[in-house]
Amino acid sequence: MIRVDIVYGGQQYSLGGRSAESIRNEITAAVTSGQPYWLPVNSGGGRFEDAYLLIVPGIAFAVIDVKPTNGDDLDLEVDGVFNHDSL
Repeated sequence: MIRVDIVYGGQQYSLGGRSAESIRNEITAAVTSGQPYWLPVNSGGGRFEDAYLLIVPGIAFAVIDVKPTNGDDLDLEVDGVFNHDSL
Protein backbone atom coordinates (compact mmCIF):
# COMPACT_ATOMS: atom_id res chain seq x y z
CA MET A 1 0.00 0.00 0.00
CA ILE A 2 1.36 3.39 -0.98
CA ARG A 3 0.93 6.07 1.68
CA VAL A 4 2.06 9.67 1.72
CA ASP A 5 2.04 11.73 4.91
CA ILE A 6 1.55 15.48 4.88
CA VAL A 7 2.46 17.77 7.76
CA TYR A 8 0.42 20.97 7.65
CA GLY A 9 0.12 23.45 10.47
CA GLY A 10 1.93 21.08 12.81
CA GLN A 11 -0.63 18.32 12.27
CA GLN A 12 -0.11 15.10 10.33
CA TYR A 13 -2.44 13.97 7.57
CA SER A 14 -2.16 11.20 4.99
CA LEU A 15 -3.18 10.13 1.51
CA GLY A 16 -3.32 6.53 0.35
CA GLY A 17 -2.92 5.09 -3.12
CA ARG A 18 -1.02 8.09 -4.48
CA SER A 19 2.64 8.81 -5.03
CA ALA A 20 4.46 11.69 -3.38
CA GLU A 21 5.36 12.94 -6.86
CA SER A 22 1.72 13.16 -7.97
CA ILE A 23 0.82 15.08 -4.81
CA ARG A 24 3.76 17.46 -5.25
CA ASN A 25 2.68 18.06 -8.87
CA GLU A 26 -0.89 18.75 -7.76
CA ILE A 27 0.29 21.20 -5.10
CA THR A 28 2.67 22.94 -7.51
CA ALA A 29 -0.14 23.39 -10.03
CA ALA A 30 -2.42 24.75 -7.30
CA VAL A 31 0.14 27.27 -6.03
CA THR A 32 1.15 28.47 -9.50
CA SER A 33 -2.50 28.93 -10.53
CA GLY A 34 -2.81 31.77 -8.05
CA GLN A 35 -6.18 30.46 -6.88
CA PRO A 36 -6.99 28.96 -3.45
CA TYR A 37 -7.08 25.15 -3.61
CA TRP A 38 -8.44 22.60 -1.14
CA LEU A 39 -6.40 19.39 -1.05
CA PRO A 40 -8.48 16.43 0.22
CA VAL A 41 -6.59 14.32 2.78
CA ASN A 42 -7.26 11.84 5.59
CA SER A 43 -7.15 12.90 9.22
CA GLY A 44 -6.99 10.77 12.35
CA GLY A 45 -5.51 7.45 13.26
CA GLY A 46 -7.33 4.15 13.06
CA ARG A 47 -10.55 5.63 11.71
CA PHE A 48 -9.78 8.17 9.01
CA GLU A 49 -11.91 11.23 8.55
CA ASP A 50 -12.00 13.51 5.52
CA ALA A 51 -10.07 16.75 5.88
CA TYR A 52 -9.30 19.52 3.41
CA LEU A 53 -6.10 21.57 3.48
CA LEU A 54 -6.14 25.06 1.99
CA ILE A 55 -3.17 25.32 -0.36
CA VAL A 56 -2.10 28.92 -0.90
CA PRO A 57 1.30 30.65 -1.06
CA GLY A 58 2.83 31.31 2.36
CA ILE A 59 1.53 28.22 4.17
CA ALA A 60 4.35 25.79 4.88
CA PHE A 61 3.81 22.03 4.71
CA ALA A 62 5.78 18.88 4.04
CA VAL A 63 5.06 15.89 1.80
CA ILE A 64 6.57 12.72 3.26
CA ASP A 65 6.93 9.60 1.11
CA VAL A 66 6.33 6.74 3.56
CA LYS A 67 8.37 3.69 2.62
CA PRO A 68 6.80 0.32 3.42
CA THR A 69 8.96 -2.00 5.47
CA ASN A 70 8.94 -5.76 5.72
CA GLY A 71 11.32 -5.88 8.67
CA ASP A 72 14.33 -6.94 6.59
CA ASP A 73 15.49 -3.39 5.98
CA LEU A 74 15.47 -2.21 9.60
CA ASP A 75 18.83 -1.11 10.99
CA LEU A 76 18.64 -1.67 14.75
CA GLU A 77 22.08 -0.10 15.24
CA VAL A 78 20.96 3.36 14.10
CA ASP A 79 21.19 5.99 16.85
CA GLY A 80 21.84 3.33 19.49
CA VAL A 81 18.27 2.03 19.36
CA PHE A 82 19.50 -1.50 19.83
CA ASN A 83 21.50 -1.69 23.05
CA HIS A 84 23.44 -4.94 23.40
CA ASP A 85 24.05 -4.28 27.13
CA SER A 86 20.36 -4.44 27.98
CA LEU A 87 19.82 -7.95 26.66
